[in-house]
Amino acid sequence: MTRFERTTKELRNQNIFYWKTEYRNPHAGKNIDLFHIIDLIALDDGILGIQVCGSDFKAHVEKIMHEHKGYTTAWLRNGGKLQIWGWRKIKKKRGGKAMVWKPRIADVLLVGNELYLEEQ
Repeated sequence: MTRFERTTKELRNQNIFYWKTEYRNPHAGKNIDLFHIIDLIALDDGILGIQVCGSDFKAHVEKIMHEHKGYTTAWLRNGGKLQIWGWRKIKKKRGGKAMVWKPRIADVLLVGNELYLEEQ
């Protein structure tokens, strides 16, 4: 199961409506995100943009908070919420051997003109 499929499954389990906004550009040979920062739009107490990633969480934070800061700021200023979901395997039980997939979820916040990350 891909990290994208894990995210959509989790949203379905929470009865949250969502829509995929990322698409594949065959000419460029890469995936294109909405405003370069959003893979999914979810309707959860407002409009929530979600960036989905794996263990490369830091690279996605850099992309959202610095590389595409203008889009991120505009999204947040116009009432959208933004989260980064980084999927990783963690131990199901402390000291145990069984592993489960869990998302590392962080909210991207705009305070004044500065962007902040707040992990849940």
